[in-house]
Amino acid sequence: MIFERLDTRKHQRKTFDCGVAALNLYLQQIANQDQKRGLTRVYVLAEQQQIIGYYSICAHSVPTDQLPDNTKLGSYVDAPFLLLGRLAVDLRFQNQGYGDALIFHAFKITTEAAEKIGTLGMIVDAKDEPAARFYEKFGFMPLSTSKNRLALPFSAIKALL
Repeated sequence: MIFERLDTRKHQRKTFDCGVAALNLYLQQIANQDQKRGLTRVYVLAEQQQIIGYYSICAHSVPTDQLPDNTKLGSYVDAPFLLLGRLAVDLRFQNQGYGDALIFHAFKITTEAAEKIGTLGMIVDAKDEPAARFYEKFGFMPLSTSKNRLALPFSAIKALL
């Protein structure tokens, strides 16, 4: 199994089923278009053509008034983050640690980007409470606007790696 960018000529998207229609639809019909337009990057964990899981990641900004009070950013109105847009594992491979592997790969990509550009960390919009709990086990904390919008500072990502 290897991590690589989604390649529609190589990876079989149509058979992917994580049990969440919106996440399946994104991978099967939208992800490639988003990559071509430069809106996001989609990484897959694959065994040859079979996709075990995937995630999308892109640049993002968060209004500083949504960050914890102890975040000191001076006069900045928005703060730079990377957005972990989607993360899903095929039903056949769930509960086997692949979700953890995907998020750690996303942490690695975030670290590489943060060494080249400024970023405070990673943001994620959890689909539901179970997804929020998954992210919280890595240290993600809710922002003030929503219990399912969570942030993880870059310093915490570095410590996890």
